[in-house]
Amino acid sequence: MTRLAAAQGVLNRLAEAASWAWRQDRVFRGAVVGAGVTLAVWLVRPAPSPPDRALPPLGTLPAAGLAIPGTIGAGAMSQARQPGEVPKIAPGRPLGDATVVPAPDGDRFGTFTPRKPR
Repeated sequence: MTRLAAAQGVLNRLAEAASWAWRQDRVFRGAVVGAGVTLAVWLVRPAPSPPDRALPPLGTLPAAGLAIPGTIGAGAMSQARQPGEVPKIAPGRPLGDATVVPAPDGDRFGTFTPRKPR
């Protein structure tokens, strides 16, 4: 038996199984319909529309422009951190100099109760 004949046999059995599953299995039918709708939307998706207005890159926005005027704490947020000040925990910065404070005894987040021995 050649590879072509073996492949045709496998495809025939797959087609028979798919037709049986289409008639008998509601989940398979729903999955096929969903895959068809997804393929249709993917192939016929509309082109992206041009933006209403072009925004400048994030690096060019002033820091004060990020705070919403009239909100409580907007002035405190802009005054809390000076431009040259680096937070204690930041990407690319080692945590060796970070202060570790133990959690209170009542905080059980992330813990589990060990199983009692039998």
